[in-house]
Amino acid sequence: MHLQLTRPDVADMVLRTFERSIHPELFESVCQSSISFGGRRVRLRLGRTGHLMEFQDGDSIITEVAATKHEDMPLNHRVVCRRLIGYRTHMIDLPTVRYHCSYQLEHVPLDVYLQLHREFEVDATKATLALSMPGATPQSPNCISMLKCDVLPEGVVVHAFHTYPDNAAVLRTQTLFETLQD
Repeated sequence: MHLQLTRPDVADMVLRTFERSIHPELFESVCQSSISFGGRRVRLRLGRTGHLMEFQDGDSIITEVAATKHEDMPLNHRVVCRRLIGYRTHMIDLPTVRYHCSYQLEHVPLDVYLQLHREFEVDATKATLALSMPGATPQSPNCISMLKCDVLPEGVVVHAFHTYPDNAAVLRTQTLFETLQD
């Protein structure tokens, strides 16, 4: 079995959101963490292809997966499936939880990318969860993924950043998981 350690091409990235948990074997994670607060829990996972976030409040579960289109994911209870290109937002209200996600894929000139990369290296040391993987060649900068969480009284905001040195691109997502009050 061949294990690819480099980041996939950014053109293959897809955002999928589910009203359910995803079996751990469907997303190969390199590192993970979880945060519990006020009877709620958010599980965070980073892998070489992207991230998985699962928010649970009681019986309500929402899972966001940013990964390649080649990863086999279930179809049942999937509510979003979009290529990660340009800038977009999605909002879904379940009976007790609101999911709001915005994402932006930026292709920048190489000098700008290298400056952003240096800033992300510093920011990764303070992130809730971070991962650095080798670039495609020895001369390439490392690929960085990081998740930063802000816990709010009614939920959590997760900021995700993924760098793609071969494409001089940065994928940024901001996801709000919010408990709806009656």
